[in-house]
Amino acid sequence: MKKHEILSPQSRATLFDPPSDVASIVRHYTFSMEDLALIRQRRRDANRLGFAVHLAYLRYPGRVLSPSEMPPKDMLAFIAHQLQVNPSAFLDYGQREATRWEHLNELYAYLGLRPFRHDDEPTITRIAREEAIGTDRGDAIVGAMVSYLRENLVVLPAATELERIALTARAQVRKRD
Repeated sequence: MKKHEILSPQSRATLFDPPSDVASIVRHYTFSMEDLALIRQRRRDANRLGFAVHLAYLRYPGRVLSPSEMPPKDMLAFIAHQLQVNPSAFLDYGQREATRWEHLNELYAYLGLRPFRHDDEPTITRIAREEAIGTDRGDAIVGAMVSYLRENLVVLPAATELERIALTARAQVRKRD
């Protein structure tokens, strides 16, 4: 780990990446009839698939798919199969940045989510400090923060943002001891 990281690459992937095993893909990414009806309101295959992938990422792991990020192949194939579209249609998604933001805003409303805000930081810092009292492990500290955000329907910020908060909280706890 680098000096300003509290998570190993494996821990970061566990907390922030979509699952890769088939059982988890099926558990997290099987759409309901209501989901499918909403997805099918998009006109083109690329927009239906892109919208569905955003829906999947927001549900689990609970974060936004970055503009240049390609979803894992097995996850994309599973989602595309449900929509009866070719997974390669995803390559044509998001050519207009406005489409991506429109989709995200609609999905935030549909899922009852909100973005992480600056005023969330004191609560997350308190959670990190409480966890750091019992452990030095970065994955446990950041994991507690992630759990809180997921439970409260807050979209996860970048892993680096939560790591920064966790490092600060752990340092504060160490100073007190």
